[in-house]
Amino acid sequence: MQDLLETIRGRLERRQYSSETAVRETIVLPVLQSLGWDIFDPDHVLREFTLGTRRVDYALSATPPRRDIFIEVKAVGQTTGADRQLFEYAFHEGIPFAVLTDGQEWSFFLPGQQGSYDERRVQKLDLLERNPSEAALLMARYLDFRRVKSGEALQDAQTDYRTVSSRKTALDRLPDAWAALCAEPDPLLLDLISEKTEAICGFRPKPEDVEEFVLSNLTNGSKVRSRLEVKRPTRTAEAGVSSTQHLARPTPSVPSAPVSERHIIYTVFGERREARTAIDALVEILRALSARQPDFVDRLSQIAPSRTRNHIARSPEQVYPARPELSDLTTEFVPGWWLGTNIANRDKLTLLRKACEVTGITLGRDIEIHLPNAN
Repeated sequence: MQDLLETIRGRLERRQYSSETAVRETIVLPVLQSLGWDIFDPDHVLREFTLGTRRVDYALSATPPRRDIFIEVKAVGQTTGADRQLFEYAFHEGIPFAVLTDGQEWSFFLPGQQGSYDERRVQKLDLLERNPSEAALLMARYLDFRRVKSGEALQDAQTDYRTVSSRKTALDRLPDAWAALCAEPDPLLLDLISEKTEAICGFRPKPEDVEEFVLSNLTNGSKVRSRLEVKRPTRTAEAGVSSTQHLARPTPSVPSAPVSERHIIYTVFGERREARTAIDALVEILRALSARQPDFVDRLSQIAPSRTRNHIARSPEQVYPARPELSDLTTEFVPGWWLGTNIANRDKLTLLRKACEVTGITLGRDIEIHLPNAN
């Protein structure tokens, strides 16, 4: 099971599951088979189970003809509102356990319990966020054929619902989540800090400077507190000074972090090169690879997107589809293709790894580069 989930995770990262059918046939069914279900026995795994005028993707029966579990499948990222539909199906048939999945996120519900849909969710599993070994244990806990047949799976789900263990687990993991954000700042966190800085002083810092600040400050609470405790001078009206001039003055009592240009040395197929900044180096490497393979950028654009941006697109607006105000932070690195420049070094390195994957070369051998705070 763990090996299967690792394979699925890799394919999810490469966005290989393009439809609901792909999720059903190449994620859900293999998972069920790995958990001991005979997916070819219609008495145990009923596909497109009909409920009057309605239909659920899978009905699982460990002891036919009793139905034990309903599974509703959606395309990746398309589960919004589907929980209501699934609950209606399960409530109508008296099904004690239900699963909603888009292949990446798996939500396990006890439809007959009290509370909102979220409150009746026993567990939510994201295959891109949990490690495969932990994910395999959760899958087996609720969906293993023998455990469903014996009733242990349902009993465990009911126990999980009744206790506060899930809440305690979440609270216990808050420090881990905070440490992870500090160690590898999420692009959204970096964007929020950049926006707030721009709102305060009128200038937007460079992504690498924001990332360095996060890594050097947020992991040390005393540093953050010391900066916050610096008392800023009270602004007073000054004769002969316009409001614009007054706001543009630096605040002397708050030390500003030094800004330095990062001189990047890298090699492309053994050729030593230099760039003023990390983003300049990334652009030049992508241009070099595009010159070698005409369809390189098109193929890279299909696997480059992250959760919040496309990174590479046919227009500046498409690079940051959810953040149109960031469209100016792009560059046309080859004719007709735009690259987002508001990315941390960690994301630049990820993009380079994907570029090497597309072209069949090796990062660290064919392309050599060191980006600060990228690992």
